[in-house]
Amino acid sequence: MLYTVTLDPLLERAVGVEELVYDDVNCIIEEHKRPGGKGIDVSRVIKELGGESIALGFAGGYSGLELTDMLIGEGIVSDFARINSESRSSITIYQRKKKIQTLLCTPSPAISQAEVDSFFEKANEIPPGSDVVISGNVPAGLDEGIFARLIKALKKRNIKAFLDSDQEAFRLGVDASPFLIKPNIFEFNRLTGGSVSEVKEIAEAVKHYRDSVEYIIVSIGGRGALGFSKDGDYHARPPKVKVRNSLGAGDSLLGGVVSVMSKSGSFEEALRVGVACGTAATLGISGSLCKTTDVDSIKKEVIIEKF
Repeated sequence: MLYTVTLDPLLERAVGVEELVYDDVNCIIEEHKRPGGKGIDVSRVIKELGGESIALGFAGGYSGLELTDMLIGEGIVSDFARINSESRSSITIYQRKKKIQTLLCTPSPAISQAEVDSFFEKANEIPPGSDVVISGNVPAGLDEGIFARLIKALKKRNIKAFLDSDQEAFRLGVDASPFLIKPNIFEFNRLTGGSVSEVKEIAEAVKHYRDSVEYIIVSIGGRGALGFSKDGDYHARPPKVKVRNSLGAGDSLLGGVVSVMSKSGSFEEALRVGVACGTAATLGISGSLCKTTDVDSIKKEVIIEKF
């Protein structure tokens, strides 16, 4: 079974107005709401590719209730640990006339130790042999080592952890030896303290982690992704496409990778599908993810080079 972890999900609301007039009533012309978070997006990609997953994390207040209800409406099962504080929410105000937008976001909720314990109780119910995607950042106020703690607990029960994060939480998580890590090139450089960009430089920097992490994927934007494993090292190159939006490309890539590897597919095929998913996500408007029809078409054009 596949699980995704989003510790700090949010309820995203986007509203459109003709023009924002201060000290006056502004009529909303259009409105869209959706649950947000990197792990949640991975769950969406898994579903789009025909799979199933269970989304885990923290959710509280009316925002948390609406968030989980909307996931049900999308056909995504969730089992969030309930918290007393209100889950994050954001409002994007788009002014049509000026073609500008303003983003407002509430802070991360306060999470107690009892609520953390409740989350780990749910994690301890994950069946052995499952695959767990841990994505995003740690809510402010929580121990940055929570991903590392989770990875260690999962490994004891023969559960594979796929980690995609940043900063200190990512570094500590990598030290716990997850099954797979997927930083983009910027996150990778923050992990290593370097400033590499070329394939040979990245391959050299990856050597430090190869003994502790079984599979390493570094996404490098329009150049695709580099995959490192004991089975071989690969460069997956996508076809040239007209990029409309890059948000969600990394989550789409990871969703494609875990969808293949959870079914015992090869690392090479996982890279091919992952890069196809990431590329497909760039074809849509902001906030959209990959579509199966685009993935199937792009996958045929992904070039895999072993080096």
